[in-house]
Amino acid sequence: MSKVKLTIIALFSLATIALGWSYYSGEGNQAASTLGSDIDQAPHTGGLGSDSARIDSQITLKIPEGQGDAVYQYLKNKYAGQPIDMRDQFPGVNLYGQAMSDVSVFTDKYFDTPNLDLYKGKNSARHRSRINTTHPDDRKSGRELVQMKVTPPGRFDLRNELKYDVKHSDKYTTADDQHPLIRLIKGEQRSDFKDVFTSAGIDPYILRHVFTITQTRSRVYVNWDNKSMLSFSVDQGSAGIWWGEGRFTSVDVGLVENTYTEADEAKRKTMWEIRDAMIKDLVEHFPGLTVNSDSKYSIVLNQLINQMAFIPTLMKLGII
Repeated sequence: MSKVKLTIIALFSLATIALGWSYYSGEGNQAASTLGSDIDQAPHTGGLGSDSARIDSQITLKIPEGQGDAVYQYLKNKYAGQPIDMRDQFPGVNLYGQAMSDVSVFTDKYFDTPNLDLYKGKNSARHRSRINTTHPDDRKSGRELVQMKVTPPGRFDLRNELKYDVKHSDKYTTADDQHPLIRLIKGEQRSDFKDVFTSAGIDPYILRHVFTITQTRSRVYVNWDNKSMLSFSVDQGSAGIWWGEGRFTSVDVGLVENTYTEADEAKRKTMWEIRDAMIKDLVEHFPGLTVNSDSKYSIVLNQLINQMAFIPTLMKLGII
């Protein structure tokens, strides 16, 4: 290890000792740890902002290193473009896999407070852009959104996703225009975004960029009759801070929000049961899969802090 690197580690180790107690004891923590707890949990049609938050139905399974491609190929071979016979378990339910499967590349810029309040509360805020490498003409290819994942304390089953349109502007006349994340949000949606934070005791203007995750997502879709009902998403991504790197490989299994919202209670129950049956089949073929309720932001930041324990101090000092 170079002398420069050793010097940096020594300096920040001292800074960590000086500031570490205030961080880990929660001193100066601005968050009330209730981000998103006042959001309506009832199913409703998709949309933008906190009035259109949706419960995140995805379950995330961590894939052992080196098995990501094998998991995707299994799902593609089993479901894509063919009938799915589950009539013994679900009589009268007509399931088939869409012929289309796709691969997209996501660039996710994550933001947090100097005290890492979102990380501590199992929440996240990001600017996402995506390119569909399989179907460049797909309506979502090239799309940008500001997104938040908010989790009421201890209730991962009620994790919500909030979405905000992105509209780029060259204006720098207001505090919103000068903020690296808020300035990306379409003007009329900015107040809603800020209110989600202020209601939890977090000043939205102190949010700043932490790192950028680049990930590849390979997807397979399942229909119930003529409506898309469920998707499998195999994600492989990474991010770095200085010489540290965090990585993940996982498969998300989630219900399609519009189909779920439009269904009655009986059909929703069946949709959950179908999802659980498909997850059981997948785990039987890949026993190393394990459930992970952490967001990708938390997974990567955990790894980076394990490699460089002084990252929280760097955030407090404004160095990252």
